[in-house]
Amino acid sequence: MSSIFVCGSILSILQSILFWEKEPGISVILFVISFLVGLIYLMYKHKKIENKKAFILAIPIILLSATYFVYHNILFQTVNVLAIVLLTIIMCIYATRLYVKIQEFLVKVIALLAGSFESISDVIDSLKNKFKKKEDVENEKTEKIKQGLKSFVYAVPVILIVLILLMSADSVFANIFANIFDEFKNIFMAENFVMFCIRMCIIIIFFFIFSGFFVNILKKDTMFNSESEEKIVEIHIEKMTINMILTILNIFYFIFSIIQFTSLFSNINTNDFDYATYARQGFFQLMIISFINIVMIMLAKVNKGNTSSYTKGMSILILLFTMVILLSAFFRMNLYEKAYGYTYLRLFVYYILVAEFILILPIGLWILDRKIDILKWTIGIVTIMYMILNFSNIESTIAKRNVDRYFENQEENEIDLEYLFHHTGTDAIGQMKRLLNAKDETVVKRVKEYLLQEKEDLQDTETSWQETNLSEIKAKEELINIQ
Repeated sequence: MSSIFVCGSILSILQSILFWEKEPGISVILFVISFLVGLIYLMYKHKKIENKKAFILAIPIILLSATYFVYHNILFQTVNVLAIVLLTIIMCIYATRLYVKIQEFLVKVIALLAGSFESISDVIDSLKNKFKKKEDVENEKTEKIKQGLKSFVYAVPVILIVLILLMSADSVFANIFANIFDEFKNIFMAENFVMFCIRMCIIIIFFFIFSGFFVNILKKDTMFNSESEEKIVEIHIEKMTINMILTILNIFYFIFSIIQFTSLFSNINTNDFDYATYARQGFFQLMIISFINIVMIMLAKVNKGNTSSYTKGMSILILLFTMVILLSAFFRMNLYEKAYGYTYLRLFVYYILVAEFILILPIGLWILDRKIDILKWTIGIVTIMYMILNFSNIESTIAKRNVDRYFENQEENEIDLEYLFHHTGTDAIGQMKRLLNAKDETVVKRVKEYLLQEKEDLQDTETSWQETNLSEIKAKEELINIQ
């Protein structure tokens, strides 16, 4: 337990140094790397590693933490906390076992989260035992400590006199020690002392959280490492029910596919048909339907005793219709964006649709009983697509596409400046500057006011080294000449 306590102590103090009253920046990647080093070291030390390949997930974890340093996207700064935690949990699950069934995966995720808090009691018990063992030794040292304190009390007056004389003799020496005394004085001022106590409490809380997490992974008989035989949840739905649902869905999707090819994909322009409005009616619904289809296919596959050729055939057919649905949703989104511009949500839909489309191939192979770990493929594809989304600089992309669309036809196309002002930040400054060349003086005036305000906000903000962010540094350079 000593190594666990050491790692827990170092990480809890480090998080306070990096994040206390600080905005996220380079601090995040420094902490994540430190945490991963500590975690992997403890797993090696306690011989808990069964699958070294799982540590490849450390790459996306570190890259996601690097986005806090490279970009300044508030949405991703929030969501990536959850993504980093989830990927770390998945890495731990796969590192400690060679194979994970779909049915037990969610159970293990919950066991790692809930068990970490449950293991805090083990941490407390271990600390109590350590202190009890030290009690006997401490009793022997009590007399020596008392003697040492007496010696210190006698020595203090002599030390203070010498220190005062030295400070009066040299101004540089005096300034150094004056600053040290001021720091101690500030700590014990009423307001600062309260904040100091709160900070220490947070450090202690994080110590128990980190230590509990490590104990849950490394010790036997914890919630995560229960030696009892795990009962895998077996899904059992009547074969007739599954086949009936798949058959009826395929009939509906067949009719839907015919309509898509005749009315949407053909895209025949008529005076009384607005394709942008038509497209708006369904891309979100179709995306949800595609999710439902994938879930239904997986349920049919893992359903106990349901491996008939008919079920496989219906599953493959529904997978093909899912491709049509995804294409329809993609096509509708494209038409709608051309008419109304680009937003966060609309670009997110593209990434989700592409991820689902890529997943179709491994799911198809899985249905046909090819040797493929569908859970690993799903985690891998979703992780890669999420990484691409993070490093696509989405705020700059949104601004660029909207500005490009506006400049294609400034007389007819409008640009939603309110959306750009409130939903993009320093990542999009370079693209926003392009609007200073617009023909519409009102657009130029509003954009200039926005850029000047951004410049003022950046100049007024004092940042520590922990908050270093490349996007803000680049934005300051971009705005130097804006007057």
